[in-house]
Amino acid sequence: MRPWPFAIGAAVLLLAVPLAAQEKQAEQTQPPAANPWRPARLPDGQPDVQGFWNPVIGGGFSLTNPRTGAADFEERAGGRAVRNPSRIVDPPDGLVPYQPWAAAVQGQQASNFERPTRPEHIDTQNRCLLNGAPRLYYLPTFRIIQVPGSVVFVWDDYHAYRVIPLDGRPHLGSKITLWMGDGRGHWENNTLVIDTTNLNGRPRLSVAGDFFSDKAHLVERFTFIDANSMNYEVTIDDPTVFTRPWTMRVAEKRRPDYEFWEFACHEGEQNAEHLLPNDPARY
Repeated sequence: MRPWPFAIGAAVLLLAVPLAAQEKQAEQTQPPAANPWRPARLPDGQPDVQGFWNPVIGGGFSLTNPRTGAADFEERAGGRAVRNPSRIVDPPDGLVPYQPWAAAVQGQQASNFERPTRPEHIDTQNRCLLNGAPRLYYLPTFRIIQVPGSVVFVWDDYHAYRVIPLDGRPHLGSKITLWMGDGRGHWENNTLVIDTTNLNGRPRLSVAGDFFSDKAHLVERFTFIDANSMNYEVTIDDPTVFTRPWTMRVAEKRRPDYEFWEFACHEGEQNAEHLLPNDPARY
C-alpha cells in the first residue's frame, strides 16, 4: 500500500486552515489604498498594528502553488484541483532559483516526504521543530504585540515567538545560529523592515522540501495597507543554494475576533513515528 495518504494525513493535522481561503483563489498581494493609511501611533512613535493576523491563502505545502495539507489531500483523493498563484514574485516565472545541486536536494526531500524511511525524511514541522521565518508567516495565525522599542510576534503553534528590537543594536556574533534567526527592525512609514541573519538553516520552507542554508540572509517587509490588510514580503539571499536573491509575498488579513487555543507538540507525540514504514499504525 502506498504510504503517501498517511504522510499527507499528518500534514492535514498540523498544517490545515479553513479551505474557504483556498477556494477564493485570492491574489497574493493586497492592493494599495487610494490614500496612504494613517494609523494611530504608540508613545514610542510606532504605528499601532497590534492584533491577530493570518495569511489570505494559508498553508506551507508548496511555494509555487500555495495550499494547505488538507487541500492537497483532498485533491489527491479525487477532489477539485487547487491552483493558487505562486508566492514567489521575483523571479517573474514564480520559481525558486535553485542551483542544480540544490534543485536535486529539494526534489529528493519532496519524494522522501511521501515515502519516508528515516526520521529526517519527515518535514521539520511534522517533527515538532520550529518553522522559523519566513514559513511561520504563511501558516497559522500570529499575534503582533508592540512594546517600547520592540515588536513581538507570537504564535500558538509550538509556542513560537520572535522579539524584534528597534534600537539599532548590532546582530549577534556570526558563530551563534538560531532556528528563528536574529532579527533587527526599523520602521519606514507604515512598513516594518526586519533584517534577519544568524539562521541555522534547519527549518524547511515547505513540505515540498524547499530550503535554504545557514548562510541565508533575509530582508522582511511588513507593509500595512490599512487597519485590516498587510503584505508580508521577504527577500532571501543565499549564494550557496540559489543562483540569485529571490522574493516571495504573502497577503495577510487581520483577525479581530480570533483567540489563541493551545497547540503544542509534546513529549511522547507519535504523529511523525506513524509515517515510518516499521510502524503498524501507518497501515
